[in-house]
Amino acid sequence: MTAESGIRYRDYSVPYLVDETLREGIERTAFPISVDAKVALLKSMAAAGLRDFVVGCGPEEPLVWDRLHQAREAHELPADTRATFIILLNCWETAFAYFQSRQQHRQWIADTVFSFGMITYRQGEREFERAIEAFRSIGAVRFKASVLNNFRQGVSEQRYGEICRQIDWAASLGVEIIRINDSVGSLQPHVTQWLCSKLVKDYPRLVFCLHAHNDNGLALANTMQAIHSGFQMVEGALAGFGNRSGIAPLEQVVKLCKTNNISLGSCELDLDKLIDAAHQCEDAFLQVPSVYRPVSGKLETLSNYGVLNIPDFLETQDEKSYFVNYVGLHPQTVRQALRHYSTAGLNVATMADADLWPIVESLKVEMRASMKDIESHYRRVMGGVMDFYRASTYTPRQLAQYAERWIVRGHAAHG
Repeated sequence: MTAESGIRYRDYSVPYLVDETLREGIERTAFPISVDAKVALLKSMAAAGLRDFVVGCGPEEPLVWDRLHQAREAHELPADTRATFIILLNCWETAFAYFQSRQQHRQWIADTVFSFGMITYRQGEREFERAIEAFRSIGAVRFKASVLNNFRQGVSEQRYGEICRQIDWAASLGVEIIRINDSVGSLQPHVTQWLCSKLVKDYPRLVFCLHAHNDNGLALANTMQAIHSGFQMVEGALAGFGNRSGIAPLEQVVKLCKTNNISLGSCELDLDKLIDAAHQCEDAFLQVPSVYRPVSGKLETLSNYGVLNIPDFLETQDEKSYFVNYVGLHPQTVRQALRHYSTAGLNVATMADADLWPIVESLKVEMRASMKDIESHYRRVMGGVMDFYRASTYTPRQLAQYAERWIVRGHAAHG
């Protein structure tokens, strides 16, 4: 393990890897996703080597939780596939009722990590204690707690003290995994390093993870800094799906870990299959593809051809395909294309720049002329996409109107 100033940067292991795509991604998308679609994603992710999945949250019925265990028993998922279910304290009784009705599957419940969020909700009434006790009564034994934070002003000693108070509280109730939630995505990596290193030192017996939101584009950096600083668990979602700007993109974390010889999770991870699963998520969530997204963008490996291609100049040997654009046109680009793709047996080596500049200028004229139609086509396509989203998304106003009609009809029916 290589360490600098007490921080490890490569050659180490992170034993726990938790995928949140089926919670954060589903929570973010504006469209209802079928259970069958969720299970199909689950199987694709498991085929890529993921094993621990958050499969539901709060008030939703644990139908994917059911299907995960059914598929595991039918050998459609690996035997070591595990589930986490998030329990929000402001609606925990509903979740409890769902799981209480499934007590015939006590082993499934015992295998599940119940992750409690909003743990300070009604703390004066001991709501957290009541929820833990209730879930224990139906066979739950594995617990996780999320400490919510607004880090926009950094981490003061007072803020750190409050984090520790909540950790001590959770640990006293038998919670063994603590999630530090960058709830509004405002952590910066140097603060993350200080915070995570201190927590690992102060609580050596607990397992920590950082739930890093991407509001400022730092979720990946903060996630990596957390494990470099000693956190033992990674949470993320494929393609970074999640509320607002999303959370740490799991395939990007995996690539960085592979590059730096960091073992992640309990199984060998197939990055190509993770990327395929990320594309499957975009389709299932009815999302416009982020075509140049790092690692899993569908055109991410499409590279500028010719004189502008710095990675080729550096002989990186990366897998890529190419496009030609206006700014990269040059006689040397034409010469390179002819050398690679000409079938006319041309002697490219003898061609002077003066002979090739007319080809460059002619193609530039053609490209400029084509832009009007290309731009028009783009605006039609995007106009249709935005109309689709606007027409297909439920709004709070619609919710109020729907509830109002239901209540008025109920009053009318009762005189």
